Amino acid sequence: MAGKLTKDEVAERMKPTYLDGLSTDDLKEEVETEMVKPESEEDPNKDPRSQNPYTFPFSWTDPRGKVWAGSFTTHYPTPRDLLQAGAMQSRLVGGSPKESLDDLTSEIAFIVARLTFCLDEKPKWFRDPLAIVDGVPLLQAVYSEVLDFEQWFRQHGTVTPASKTKRGNA
Repeated sequence: MAGKLTKDEVAERMKPTYLDGLSTDDLKEEVETEMVKPESEEDPNKDPRSQNPYTFPFSWTDPRGKVWAGSFTTHYPTPRDLLQAGAMQSRLVGGSPKESLDDLTSEIAFIVARLTFCLDEKPKWFRDPLAIVDGVPLLQAVYSEVLDFEQWFRQHGTVTPASKTKRGNA
């Protein structure tokens, strides 16, 4: 067992020697050059999420090592989309009151319903998301991308009518 440190040894170890030779102006310059610009200074129109509809590449590896990859196209939901998704969500759980459902069941129904009405194009493997074995983490990953778009678009997007002509399984 190592011996105890003396008060002077502790004081010596606590000295900020990494600051030796640096002035506050030097430190300020280092910090300013290393800081990331806040989002507000970036041009949001250059981000592809500013367009409606939005197409995104998707690649996700499940715990067994299978890679689920493809391209999705989503649009910002209209009030009609939200109403239809809500009705579908209720049907998916047999009309059961939300309070009677466990959180996972409620989340699965919500995600499947939202994706059904917001995805305009999707890979063939996503044709029936309810049939994907152990598919909950995959559904969550796809929805996470859609939600990221919706949140970005709500703040920065260009409002145009959503393109809903292709509701298939591309």
